Amino acid sequence: MWIAVAVLGAVVVGVVVWWLRRDPVGGGADDAFGTDVDLGLPAEAEPAFMEGLRAYPLRADVWRGVLTTYEPPRLISLHLLADAFAARGDAALHDPQDAVATLVAQLAAAERPGVLHLRADWLDGEVDGMDRAGFAEAVREVLCPEGAWSADEAIGALQVATGQANTMMLDLARLLDLYREAREKQPDAAVEELLREVAPRLIAAGGPGLTWTKPPTRDDLRMVLGGVPEPG
Repeated sequence: MWIAVAVLGAVVVGVVVWWLRRDPVGGGADDAFGTDVDLGLPAEAEPAFMEGLRAYPLRADVWRGVLTTYEPPRLISLHLLADAFAARGDAALHDPQDAVATLVAQLAAAERPGVLHLRADWLDGEVDGMDRAGFAEAVREVLCPEGAWSADEAIGALQVATGQANTMMLDLARLLDLYREAREKQPDAAVEELLREVAPRLIAAGGPGLTWTKPPTRDDLRMVLGGVPEPG
């Protein structure tokens, strides 16, 4: 059991410190693929950044400030990517396609705040009668019964928007590892009961297996930790 207020305060401090210590290479995006997130790019840099995103050579998708790549499977904060693009200055403006491709490759190489590594082989068959789609849906119902979300069962990615400004990115593979550990200890527990135990624990820890497009605020965390039980 956690004391909700203490958890929220500790997590906010921990995640912000973690984010501020991130690798200086960073990024973001806007509406190149249909997202309307404000990335704070200078007016002269935004069109070039969009051009670079549209020409990105690998299969990719964008949702609420998150760039999803499939070769390899990664979730990358568009805010992080945009920051890195702007930091390149005139060089990025002169060749935005190469700049975006290079920065995505650099960011995808290692996990950091704003970058999440995923596994395409995260679930073969079923767990407790749930296939990939079923497990993703069960997690979503615990963390986001209402509101905007996106799931990609092929690579085990779940994204929950806590507003236009921020999105939580979750690796279902690592949540599944925690779920299976809990199942061994509690063989008779209901699926929802176990998920309400392990999912908030992963979020409160702040990773690995979870990151955000930007450092989460108390309101962001309260939205996804709203079901954390008070001590009995």
